[in-house]
Amino acid sequence: MLSALIWIPILGAALIGFWPGTVSSKIARNGSIATAIGVFILAVFLATRFDASTAQLQFNEFIPWIDVLGFNYNLGVDGLSLPLVILNSLLTGVAIYSTDEAVRRPRLYYSLILLISGGVTGAFLAQNLLLFFLFFEVELIPLYLLIAIWGGERRGYAATKFLIYTALSGIVLLVAFLGAGWLSGASSFDLVGKAGELHLQGGAPLPLVRQIILLAGVLLAFGIKIPLVPFHTWLPDAHVEASTPVSVLLAGVLLKLGTYGMLRFGLGLFPDAWAIAAPWLASWAVVSVLYGASCAIAQKDMKKW
Repeated sequence: MLSALIWIPILGAALIGFWPGTVSSKIARNGSIATAIGVFILAVFLATRFDASTAQLQFNEFIPWIDVLGFNYNLGVDGLSLPLVILNSLLTGVAIYSTDEAVRRPRLYYSLILLISGGVTGAFLAQNLLLFFLFFEVELIPLYLLIAIWGGERRGYAATKFLIYTALSGIVLLVAFLGAGWLSGASSFDLVGKAGELHLQGGAPLPLVRQIILLAGVLLAFGIKIPLVPFHTWLPDAHVEASTPVSVLLAGVLLKLGTYGMLRFGLGLFPDAWAIAAPWLASWAVVSVLYGASCAIAQKDMKKW
């Protein structure tokens, strides 16, 4: 069931994008809407089968992949990821439905949106650090193209800025994940335990100093993705230049990956360091909220920066 939530939109994107012959805008639109509705119904069905009385992962799926790297296809869902999976499927449908029927290059446009949906769902369900990183990066190029092709006058600048910031975030995150596996002596990058009490399979507990160093990398990576001040400057440009449906996905789903990752991996893998950083993180969040609110109050047009 979890794999279906990931691969149905990706398969739908492939069919719409590579179907031989001519595909009209109406057919591409209706096909993508049908795909999004199907995924949303499946997500709601998953919620009805979900046992909210336990904090353990449910509906687990595991397929060995690249054993030498500890890279496995490992999926699971819990109370932290389930609402985000449902939100992603819902807003994907909203974004597609609210798109202008006369959108340019409709096959590519709808394929990119569905590809983002599958990648984001995969990130929310991944229970292997490298698998999460793979899905985390999947949405990078599609969103770049959605801004660069269908954006406003400064779409090239905004898309490139988004690409640079997000790529930097991914590099820092990968280094932190690899460091966690190497320093703990883990046999795999699979996550074991429940939210707030995670560790890598076969890994030993890390000393506090190492936890702090690795947590700093995780916070920097996801701080860019959220984004928190002063790593936020890519977001206003992206929102202003992106079309409204793409802005819906950006604000409603993609930015949630940053907060989700910070809680899932920052708190879960490095609890001792998190206890020290928590007050500073709270202050950082307050500053970001007040700064963002002050900027919003000063605006007369919410699509201008």
